[in-house]
Amino acid sequence: MMRTVTLFSVALLTVALGLASAAAQAPAQSVRATSPVSVVGRDLALSVVGNVAPACAGQKLDAGLFVRDRADPKVITPFESPAATPASTAVNSDGTFTASIPLPRELPDGPTRVWPGVQGDCLEAPIIDDSLGVELAILDPVRNPGSTSTILLSSAALASVSNGPDKVPLGAFLGSVDVRADGESCATIMTDSVSAGSAPLALRLGEADQPAVCSKPGAHLTFLNKRGQQLFVEVDLIPGATRLLDNFAAAPPGTGAPGHDAPAPPDTGQEAAAGGQREQTDWGPAGAGLIAVAALLGALGFMTRRRA
Repeated sequence: MMRTVTLFSVALLTVALGLASAAAQAPAQSVRATSPVSVVGRDLALSVVGNVAPACAGQKLDAGLFVRDRADPKVITPFESPAATPASTAVNSDGTFTASIPLPRELPDGPTRVWPGVQGDCLEAPIIDDSLGVELAILDPVRNPGSTSTILLSSAALASVSNGPDKVPLGAFLGSVDVRADGESCATIMTDSVSAGSAPLALRLGEADQPAVCSKPGAHLTFLNKRGQQLFVEVDLIPGATRLLDNFAAAPPGTGAPGHDAPAPPDTGQEAAAGGQREQTDWGPAGAGLIAVAALLGALGFMTRRRA
């Protein structure tokens, strides 16, 4: 009897380990853009890559753009634009896919942020990018002649109020925003008196009285508040483009000007918008296999103790 139990247990352990190993090798379903920024008026399409369950192999998926609600990033709706159209793509035999989503020819409401996603008959629900999404900038030679460029600061984000007892608007907490190109200061703007309905604040780069690096293509842009504390967002300069800065979350401690660690900003929900969903743990089939292994080992230990 003991030999039969042992053989059965070994067989079950082998199956459980195989399940955990195979499932661990299968990546989670996902979709990602190949670039964090696309420029409307310059780029014709947004390229995405991803993977779904192998059961979708050979089937069609519709790839499109979506937006997340600022107050609740879990609320996702299709990106509404007259010229924005979904793209059809086929799933490869290993579950991977690529797609090229056409971009609108213009953005009447200004630069924005979108999240690529896919949906199809083989999917239980749409799969949406769970990262920071894709910035849609605008090539705007009228507003940005020559090598100048503009960064708009979202008034809605700056006017958002802390959920804590102090009720501090984010703009007041920041005090100002200074943009630096490869470490050199280009422009500063005060942020302490912004209302939700006001026009976005504008940081201008590449003006005649600024350092030459402020109009250098690809210069690394960082943003600091009035106390010299660096913000989380970092981008590369695109001359001629108008862009949107809508995430004012602080960078991790130790970044920014020497001696100026970044404190936690007011709780306005920006942390969730910056990727709170990534903190969730999905055990999936791999976890199920590991749980089965743990349960089996526990059962074997229990049987051994009973016979001791």
